[in-house]
Amino acid sequence: MSEINLKRNIAFTTGSQAITMLASFVANWYLARFLGPELRGQYVYLFTVNSVVWLLLDLGVSKSLMYSLQRDKADPKALYSMSLVFFGISLLLSILIFILFGNRILGTGSYPGIITFALSVYIALFQLYNRQKVMSIGMNRIKDYSLLLTLPTITFMFLILPLFWAFPAHFRMQGSYLLYVSVMLIITTVFHFRICRKINFKFRWDFPLVKRSYSLGFKAFLSEYMAIMMTRADVLLLKHFGSFSDLGVYMLAINFIDIINVTSNMIGVVLLNKFAALNDDRASLEILRKIFVLMIAFNLVCILGMAILGPVVINFMYTSDYIGAYKAFMYLIPAIFGLTLGSLFNTFLWSKGFPIFTIIAPAVATLMKVLISSLFIPQYGYLGAAMASSIVYPIWLLLLVIWYFITHKDQKISCLIIKKNDIKEMRTMLIALHERILG
Repeated sequence: MSEINLKRNIAFTTGSQAITMLASFVANWYLARFLGPELRGQYVYLFTVNSVVWLLLDLGVSKSLMYSLQRDKADPKALYSMSLVFFGISLLLSILIFILFGNRILGTGSYPGIITFALSVYIALFQLYNRQKVMSIGMNRIKDYSLLLTLPTITFMFLILPLFWAFPAHFRMQGSYLLYVSVMLIITTVFHFRICRKINFKFRWDFPLVKRSYSLGFKAFLSEYMAIMMTRADVLLLKHFGSFSDLGVYMLAINFIDIINVTSNMIGVVLLNKFAALNDDRASLEILRKIFVLMIAFNLVCILGMAILGPVVINFMYTSDYIGAYKAFMYLIPAIFGLTLGSLFNTFLWSKGFPIFTIIAPAVATLMKVLISSLFIPQYGYLGAAMASSIVYPIWLLLLVIWYFITHKDQKISCLIIKKNDIKEMRTMLIALHERILG
């Protein structure tokens, strides 16, 4: 396995993420404008359900695969064999879940049966897709990882623009979702054969490796699941207390936040791979501090752009029905910094063997968010959901930082204080990235 080049990997993932963000923005704008808040609320709720259910079925193995490849030097054939077996199991379980609890999860009569079935398939596909991504970066195949990152969104964007109008008027939301699931199915299948060829795949069942993957991954699962619940509890409560129309408006603001946070998550994946191979906390904190500089600068640029252009862009591109999303975004500014920096610091802690506090901190934050959202949403609507996020996410980051430096007295918090040289290094890296893109 080749040596990990952190700058190269971040350059690739950042460039790929920029392309993905642009394609995602275009596709989301298109659907938001022509579906309207009500149907868009139904559309995005399917992805919210997926984000909650697939992690429950995955049990954190998508995170432990990278750790196993880098730290334990596990056999990729055995890891991918395990992924294929559990893809089949997840497919059966997700179908069973929606047969038994579909009305309770999605609402009685909200979606036709074909969409419920497509959601079941998508949950299992998304799990396998994530494991393919993690294995690609765990084997330091950054180009494959970048392709997996960009292709679903880009392909969907190019297909939905013309095909949206080919769907019957009453079926455009459902048709759009089925198209996205079909794109994911094709891309996951193509990369299945690509991975098999790269690793000279032969089925190999290694029960001790499966047991270790799930044992290690379970801690990651609890941590990530609590983090997902922390970020989506307000969405579920807003649907309960409000309407699909309110959800559609609020989710536009959340989509803007997600675009920013996805960049943090993509950098975090590269860092987890690097930190898992680097058993030195001080060196890891030095790297993390430099990444904080990059993330803070990116956050500020995005926030400034939204503050200046937000009302005009939303009115022009999404219609005045969505203008409330601008105000919600402004309320979410503290949440942006808490979420992005918290995600990066949480990744650093995961690389230390997924300590139990990475489960406790988001669990405490989730409980706080449920309580605050339950008080604020009935009174302030989606603005109350935004307020709850802006209170909870910075607290989550603070909890993680305090715990780490209390339990690691040999490390100093000064390691995270940004220095002038960090800014110079990030500037050099961004120039190099710009030149690579132009080249």
